[in-house]
Amino acid sequence: MADIQTQIKSQMAAAVAATVADPNVEAKESSIPALIGALAPIAESMAATVLNSTNNEPFYQSRVFWGSTVAIVGVGLNYFHVDFPSALQGQVTDAIMAAIPIAASFYALYGRFKAKKPIGQ
Repeated sequence: MADIQTQIKSQMAAAVAATVADPNVEAKESSIPALIGALAPIAESMAATVLNSTNNEPFYQSRVFWGSTVAIVGVGLNYFHVDFPSALQGQVTDAIMAAIPIAASFYALYGRFKAKKPIGQ
């Protein structure tokens, strides 16, 4: 991520310097460092967005990877006729059915606390 931040910052710095050097813009060259410093948080935010939108995270952090892995394991178990006892299947199903409302409740609370706008706006 540091490489992307560096690239974005250097391009922003070049754009600020070119804009300040433009005779049609009323700005002093001494203000260039302050302007670049003010844009630094934007560069960091943009770097995170670029990484997310280009899927540049490590494979083990990818939800697609883990979803595909679980699906492949399931197909492999079925292909090799690996069966689980019906009692175990029932226990797993019961555990999943019990966990779903709990997980949904926590997710709803998480969403409410992370929301940027109050309800109704």
